[in-house]
Amino acid sequence: MSARLDENLHKAHEYFQQNQDALRDALMAGLPGQAPGRHRRSLAWRPFPGGSIMNSRITRIAIAAAVVLAAWIGFRYLGGSPLGTAVAWADVLRNVETAKTIMYRDEFERGDVREVAAVRILEPYLRRSDKIEGSGASDVAVLDTLHCRCITFYPRTKSAVIDKEEGASFQIRAYEDLKRDLRDGTEKDLGRVKLNGRDTLCFEISGANGKTTVWADPETALPIQIETLLEDNGPTRRRMSDIRFDVELDQRLFEPPADYCVLDLPTQRWTTPFPLTEKHLLEGLAVYPKYLNGKFPTRYLGGRPLTDEVKQKCAAEVKMKTWSEEEAHQSSMGCAFIEQLPEGSDYQYVGEDVRLGDTGKAVCWWNPAGSRTYRVVYGDLSVRDVEPKDLPPIPWSAQRK
Repeated sequence: MSARLDENLHKAHEYFQQNQDALRDALMAGLPGQAPGRHRRSLAWRPFPGGSIMNSRITRIAIAAAVVLAAWIGFRYLGGSPLGTAVAWADVLRNVETAKTIMYRDEFERGDVREVAAVRILEPYLRRSDKIEGSGASDVAVLDTLHCRCITFYPRTKSAVIDKEEGASFQIRAYEDLKRDLRDGTEKDLGRVKLNGRDTLCFEISGANGKTTVWADPETALPIQIETLLEDNGPTRRRMSDIRFDVELDQRLFEPPADYCVLDLPTQRWTTPFPLTEKHLLEGLAVYPKYLNGKFPTRYLGGRPLTDEVKQKCAAEVKMKTWSEEEAHQSSMGCAFIEQLPEGSDYQYVGEDVRLGDTGKAVCWWNPAGSRTYRVVYGDLSVRDVEPKDLPPIPWSAQRK
């Protein structure tokens, strides 16, 4: 027997003890000529005339009255109601508080902005939002409040970016926010309401900045839809629908898949499930001329020292970029190739103002481990082996002499 049932049975017993007079009055009301509150002792101990108690018509009437009263007490404390459901707001809150997982469809609207996501929450600190665009999924964001980080997955390029919590690509909320919302103000019981043809119990919570409406299942006392309307910073609507609680969720849903390339932004470290090659570097470099009037960038993990002039030039180049997700991934993979070069590779970038197709102008070079020669990338994205003495001069090194 559950603790809650034990508690309610105890309450029912206490109520019966405290209201014996009411029960006796109900019984006496079935006897002719009897006024409530009289002959209580004789009712309790004296046998009814005419033989068996169950054969007495008067007794049957009295028992019926007692049953009605006992049923009212039982419904009140043991989970029912003669007029409907006994589910209260406290039941809904308790079930929301104790749920370990929750899944729902999240719709967010503010002005012209509308975002829809499929959300999965694993208590106490993991939340995954799969942003939906039309019929397919776009980026996926995981909020990890224990480690104060956000992980954004890009399924099309099989890549992921780990950043601090504030680095989420779109608004996401922790489960604790929902719990606080449901306690923000005083609830109002709106009674039974049809929701998409389904019977529900409706509650409204009014807070300082708006209100939250909750539609709950009368049988389970769990929310099936929650809608919040906020008025601060412009009207904002958030609707949680198709809500399911305590569904089994695999912890791996909240981690980058094993076949993803992962960039940790705070440490600037790439982790890849495969070895990076010159091909990744060439694909990364090839992205820039599309947006920089046919030229390679001022810097690509190296180049001229960061003077004010160079910083301004780099900033201008950034404004010209309108990369796709795939192009950004290609550029990142090229950078990752450079970052993973062994110590002592002597990587140099000299591609500033070199045009795509310049066969005689070097863009960058490095010394592979154990090699006597350098690998040099030219403006036509060809790669050649070059003796150290034949490397072109580094412009800024010559300027320093």
